Amino acid sequence: MEKLFGGTLRLGDLHGTFCAYLQDKDAGIVLWSVKLWSLGAYFLILSAIHWMRVLRQKPLLAPYADVPLAELNRTGAIGFMSVFLLPLRLGEFVRPLLLTREGTTRNGGVPFGASLASVALERVLDGLLVSGLLFTVLVGVPAETIERFPQVQIGAWAALGVFGGALVALGCTFLAREWTVNTTHKVIGKIAPGVADKLIGLLTAFVDGLKLLQSPWHVAQFLGLTFVYWAINGIGIYTIAHGFGIDIPMAGAYAMVACVVVGMMIPNSPGNVGSFWYFLLLPVGLWGVRSDTPTAIAFGLGVWLMQTLQVVAFGLWGSWADGRVRRLERAN
Repeated sequence: MEKLFGGTLRLGDLHGTFCAYLQDKDAGIVLWSVKLWSLGAYFLILSAIHWMRVLRQKPLLAPYADVPLAELNRTGAIGFMSVFLLPLRLGEFVRPLLLTREGTTRNGGVPFGASLASVALERVLDGLLVSGLLFTVLVGVPAETIERFPQVQIGAWAALGVFGGALVALGCTFLAREWTVNTTHKVIGKIAPGVADKLIGLLTAFVDGLKLLQSPWHVAQFLGLTFVYWAINGIGIYTIAHGFGIDIPMAGAYAMVACVVVGMMIPNSPGNVGSFWYFLLLPVGLWGVRSDTPTAIAFGLGVWLMQTLQVVAFGLWGSWADGRVRRLERAN
């Protein structure tokens, strides 16, 4: 980290491109540089990613409620910021809570359990997709190279097990609704009847929210938008990596995306500080890039900073816009 900050940050022409670069204060050599156009391009890609995240919520909620796209955009912006900034993934509850309010949909708010079920499905299907993506990427990597970085393959198998098991659990809960409710009542009802009644109410709403699984068309819509969403993510990482001068193939960019998602299974710190860039840089050694160089560290911090700026900017706007809409509704 000393090499990352022990110099003078400059703006100017470097190798024929306008860059921001850090120059060693003693030796005068460039420690790392980034093409400024790549930062702007990455922010635009992050904005497109935000919209894809908003759009793919629509088919998840469609079987239960008609939520206007403008409302999904506002609540999504607030929710995405909360997930990124709050520790232990507590932000996952923000979107469901926002969607429970009256006036959120054209026919009333979405029950919390149903909204929470949509978020659970979103996370599980995302996890399965990126686990498959990571396995696909590793197919093209020589076996002897993978052996030097076993943590990547271990992470892929762990993610597949966790998300696969979660999907099976959701499916069993949906198919065995009556048994699940009765078991909850028998076990918890003996200890705390009041708590059991509230939990059964939430569980019933949660299972009702899984009715998406009965609609192949809505599932297909969500999966199609999800494929596009993750495709754009990989393009974004590839773009900013080359802006930092990290010569990694598109497969490497997707491996970084997948490793970040797998790493986020672990309860995260506020703002994903530390864990984000650790998992982002975890697979780069598979393509001969050292993760401990000033360039790699600056790249990891750069990606984290750009994502933080994007989610915070959109989240603050969402909070302002949501408050304005609520004030207008109360006034009318």
